[in-house]
Amino acid sequence: MTAAAGSAAPAQSIGDRALRGVVSLALREGGMKLVAFSGNIALFRLLTPADFGVIVPIAFMAGLVKQFADLGLYSSLIQREAEPETRELRAIFTGQFLLVTAAAAIVLLAGPLIVNGILNDEIDPWLTRIFALAILLSTFRIVPASLLERRLRFGRLAAADITGTLVYFSVGVGFAIGAAGVWSLVLAHVCASIASTLAVIASNPWKPLPTRRLRLLRPYVDFGARFQGGRLALTLKDSLIPLFAPRAFGAAPTGLLVWGNRVSSQPLVMTQLAARVSLPTFARIQDAPDQVRRAAELTLKWNAIVTLPGFAAVAAFGPEIASLIYGEQWLPAVPALYILAVNAALVPINGLITTILNAIGKTHLVLAVAVGWAITAWVIAVALTAAGVGFLSAAIALAASQALAVGVLMPLARREFDLRLAHRLLRPLAAAVLAGLAGRLVLLPLLTDAVLLVQGGLLVVLLYAGLLYALDRRALRAELGALWRRHATAA
Repeated sequence: MTAAAGSAAPAQSIGDRALRGVVSLALREGGMKLVAFSGNIALFRLLTPADFGVIVPIAFMAGLVKQFADLGLYSSLIQREAEPETRELRAIFTGQFLLVTAAAAIVLLAGPLIVNGILNDEIDPWLTRIFALAILLSTFRIVPASLLERRLRFGRLAAADITGTLVYFSVGVGFAIGAAGVWSLVLAHVCASIASTLAVIASNPWKPLPTRRLRLLRPYVDFGARFQGGRLALTLKDSLIPLFAPRAFGAAPTGLLVWGNRVSSQPLVMTQLAARVSLPTFARIQDAPDQVRRAAELTLKWNAIVTLPGFAAVAAFGPEIASLIYGEQWLPAVPALYILAVNAALVPINGLITTILNAIGKTHLVLAVAVGWAITAWVIAVALTAAGVGFLSAAIALAASQALAVGVLMPLARREFDLRLAHRLLRPLAAAVLAGLAGRLVLLPLLTDAVLLVQGGLLVVLLYAGLLYALDRRALRAELGALWRRHATAA
């Protein structure tokens, strides 16, 4: 066997395992997304915008404190090419335990004061303190979860996510029916986090033994600190809704923004799955630039193909989605829905490019872009708020900064791995625009209730598929044919 053939085989094996990972995640989580969609409808109908406006800053604050305590050890463990030794895993667990214990103590003691300052109101302190339990238990998740992800065993991770989703909506809807108000969401978040952590531990048992040899963390912290810095900057950019909006506009307008953000993000199911697989997959082929480029272009194109019809349906039926499915109380959020849909439509490009850059070791570039991105978003939001734009300021700032980030990341991707994307996205975008216009101008007068609205959305998706095939049939046949041949060869 030649050297070239020898290197191609592992790469093909990695690609096949990554593909199976995406398929496994899609099959297992696809049904759960329907459950989540139904559960969200129930929660939005049972609870008020103010309830969501209270829970969002609480959950965000707890998550942000947890991120500060992470140091990127989880992602560093995934990204490294060499298989970690047992002593290194124990050092990672020990370091993570110390950091997360401190984070849980901060949430327990200072969390209520922080949240009260964000909301400009005094709420029950235990709404915040209970999150400390979920944070503390998350220590035991990092090693087994990262090992599963390194080995592209996403089926087990998907099972853990399914467990968390089922617990979230069972607890949330159950307590909401019992008129528990915002406590329904708090208990749902905490119980889901604990259940998911326990499921990961059960799926990949590992003895969490501490060690004093923390110097073994040094190579992991080197990558992880830069990676986590980029993540924290992007988290601060996304904090306009959970942090800026409650302080600037109050709980109810924040709840409206939460609804718009949640609904506009529904089409991103496949993007989330692909992003999850991308870090370990591209890390395994980071020394093969041609493979990185080809895989990146196909990943981004097919993300566009599967997400754009959802955005077309949202654009066509936005007000009807609010009134017929979620309830009249969410109609004031429709303008935010449209703006945030623009933001969400650009997420696959920026999200996957930053993931790929991290995977190939360009964490310093991601960190620089993320810091500038976060500053830009906050400056726009503050300026628009001062100009009297109101709660839409946060939505506009997110969409505008997302668009500016595309203008920065695309040239970086072109320079680092020769990404050429525009020609691959034009036809899917054209098909989505035409399908959305047809839905709005032709189908909308026929959609008089929620059932017909769902059917109308499905018709928009089918129309999109037909238009895309007509516009791009040659490339689609070639790409699907190559995928099928690889699958048949692997089988």
